[in-house]
Amino acid sequence: MIILYDFKIDIEEYAAIGTKNKFPVFERCPNCQCVAQGNVHRNGYYWRYGINEEGEFHLPICRFRCLGCKVNISILPSFLIPYFQHTLPMMLDRMSSVLKGEKVKGSRQQLEQHMNRFYERI
Repeated sequence: MIILYDFKIDIEEYAAIGTKNKFPVFERCPNCQCVAQGNVHRNGYYWRYGINEEGEFHLPICRFRCLGCKVNISILPSFLIPYFQHTLPMMLDRMSSVLKGEKVKGSRQQLEQHMNRFYERI
Protein backbone atom coordinates (compact mmCIF):
# COMPACT_ATOMS: atom_id res chain seq x y z
CA MET A 1 0.00 0.00 0.00
CA ILE A 2 1.39 3.39 -0.97
CA ILE A 3 0.49 6.49 1.00
CA LEU A 4 1.44 9.92 -0.31
CA TYR A 5 2.61 12.20 2.49
CA ASP A 6 3.43 15.92 2.30
CA PHE A 7 6.71 16.51 4.14
CA LYS A 8 6.43 20.24 3.29
CA ILE A 9 9.98 20.22 1.89
CA ASP A 10 11.40 19.86 -1.61
CA ILE A 11 13.28 16.91 -3.07
CA GLU A 12 16.73 18.39 -2.39
CA GLU A 13 16.01 18.90 1.32
CA TYR A 14 14.33 15.48 1.60
CA ALA A 15 17.40 13.81 0.06
CA ALA A 16 19.77 15.75 2.35
CA ILE A 17 17.86 14.77 5.51
CA GLY A 18 17.56 11.16 4.32
CA THR A 19 16.33 8.62 6.87
CA LYS A 20 16.13 11.35 9.55
CA ASN A 21 12.99 12.84 7.91
CA LYS A 22 9.93 13.15 10.16
CA PHE A 23 7.86 10.21 8.96
CA PRO A 24 4.24 9.89 10.14
CA VAL A 25 3.30 7.64 13.06
CA PHE A 26 0.22 5.45 12.70
CA GLU A 27 -2.23 4.92 15.56
CA ARG A 28 -4.20 2.49 13.40
CA CYS A 29 -3.54 0.55 10.24
CA PRO A 30 -4.77 2.41 7.13
CA ASN A 31 -5.73 -0.94 5.58
CA CYS A 32 -7.56 -2.91 8.29
CA GLN A 33 -8.15 -0.05 10.77
CA CYS A 34 -6.78 -2.22 13.59
CA VAL A 35 -6.52 -0.07 16.72
CA ALA A 36 -4.28 -2.37 18.77
CA GLN A 37 -1.52 -0.31 20.35
CA GLY A 38 1.79 -0.74 18.52
CA ASN A 39 0.33 -2.92 15.77
CA VAL A 40 1.93 -0.92 12.92
CA HIS A 41 5.73 -1.22 13.04
CA ARG A 42 8.40 0.58 11.06
CA ASN A 43 9.83 -1.97 8.66
CA GLY A 44 12.97 -0.28 7.32
CA TYR A 45 13.52 1.65 4.12
CA TYR A 46 13.91 1.06 0.44
CA TRP A 47 15.70 3.45 -1.86
CA ARG A 48 14.49 4.91 -5.11
CA TYR A 49 15.48 7.68 -7.48
CA GLY A 50 13.77 11.00 -7.91
CA ILE A 51 14.64 13.11 -10.93
CA ASN A 52 13.93 16.80 -11.39
CA GLU A 53 15.47 19.66 -13.38
CA GLU A 54 18.37 20.02 -10.91
CA GLY A 55 19.43 16.38 -11.04
CA GLU A 56 18.95 12.86 -9.78
CA PHE A 57 18.46 12.09 -6.08
CA HIS A 58 18.65 8.79 -4.18
CA LEU A 59 15.73 8.90 -1.73
CA PRO A 60 14.82 6.73 1.27
CA ILE A 61 11.19 5.55 1.33
CA CYS A 62 10.02 4.52 4.80
CA ARG A 63 8.15 1.24 5.10
CA PHE A 64 5.71 0.10 7.79
CA ARG A 65 4.08 -3.29 8.37
CA CYS A 66 0.79 -4.05 10.11
CA LEU A 67 1.07 -7.08 12.36
CA GLY A 68 -2.68 -7.68 12.07
CA CYS A 69 -3.32 -7.80 8.31
CA LYS A 70 0.36 -8.21 7.22
CA VAL A 71 0.16 -5.34 4.73
CA ASN A 72 3.28 -3.31 3.90
CA ILE A 73 2.80 0.46 3.86
CA SER A 74 5.20 2.75 2.00
CA ILE A 75 5.29 6.47 2.77
CA LEU A 76 5.96 8.23 -0.53
CA PRO A 77 6.74 11.96 -0.52
CA SER A 78 4.03 13.94 -2.28
CA PHE A 79 6.46 15.29 -4.90
CA LEU A 80 6.94 11.75 -6.27
CA ILE A 81 4.56 9.77 -8.43
CA PRO A 82 4.20 6.05 -7.66
CA TYR A 83 6.21 3.95 -10.13
CA PHE A 84 7.79 7.02 -11.80
CA GLN A 85 11.29 8.41 -11.26
CA HIS A 86 10.54 11.93 -12.47
CA THR A 87 8.96 14.23 -9.89
CA LEU A 88 5.37 15.40 -10.09
CA PRO A 89 6.22 19.09 -10.73
CA MET A 90 8.62 18.11 -13.52
CA MET A 91 6.07 15.81 -15.17
CA LEU A 92 3.31 18.43 -14.95
CA ASP A 93 5.58 21.11 -16.44
CA ARG A 94 6.52 18.82 -19.33
CA MET A 95 2.91 17.79 -20.03
CA SER A 96 1.77 21.40 -19.83
CA SER A 97 4.44 22.40 -22.35
CA VAL A 98 3.39 19.61 -24.72
CA LEU A 99 -0.27 20.60 -24.52
CA LYS A 100 0.67 24.24 -25.22
CA GLY A 101 2.74 23.15 -28.22
CA GLU A 102 6.00 24.37 -26.71
CA LYS A 103 9.40 22.74 -27.07
CA VAL A 104 10.18 20.33 -24.22
CA LYS A 105 13.54 19.30 -22.77
CA GLY A 106 14.41 15.63 -22.97
CA SER A 107 13.71 12.97 -25.53
CA ARG A 108 10.42 12.83 -27.38
CA GLN A 109 10.17 9.05 -26.87
CA GLN A 110 10.65 9.33 -23.13
CA LEU A 111 8.02 12.04 -22.86
CA GLU A 112 5.58 9.98 -24.92
CA GLN A 113 6.20 6.97 -22.67
CA HIS A 114 5.64 9.09 -19.56
CA MET A 115 2.40 10.50 -20.91
CA ASN A 116 1.12 7.02 -21.84
CA ARG A 117 2.03 5.64 -18.41
CA PHE A 118 0.45 8.65 -16.72
CA TYR A 119 -2.83 8.19 -18.66
CA GLU A 120 -2.85 4.45 -17.84
CA ARG A 121 -2.54 5.13 -14.11
CA ILE A 122 -5.06 7.99 -13.79
